[in-house]
Amino acid sequence: MENRVACAVVSQTSSESVRLPNNTSIFRAELHAIMLAMRLIRKRKEKNFIIFSDSMSSLQALNGFKLEVDLIQKILKDYLHLTAIGKTIMLCWIPSHVNIP
Repeated sequence: MENRVACAVVSQTSSESVRLPNNTSIFRAELHAIMLAMRLIRKRKEKNFIIFSDSMSSLQALNGFKLEVDLIQKILKDYLHLTAIGKTIMLCWIPSHVNIP
């Protein structure tokens, strides 16, 4: 059976979703969603952002600089660029499926 995977990013004013290749791991899908959030931040004029994720493993991989994962490298590169131009980005873990508005 084929595993279909997608990811999404949602803000107060927009949302974006992407269908990923079949059998993409959930870990990679969660990282891809964080990449989408970075892309959204790049386009925005605001300076302060919080990325909420329910993927503890993705946040731990970013925090531990798991550079062997290509998506981690891309996210960290985006993060460094965006903070260098004056944006503040916080990454925040939230528990999943607990009806947080």
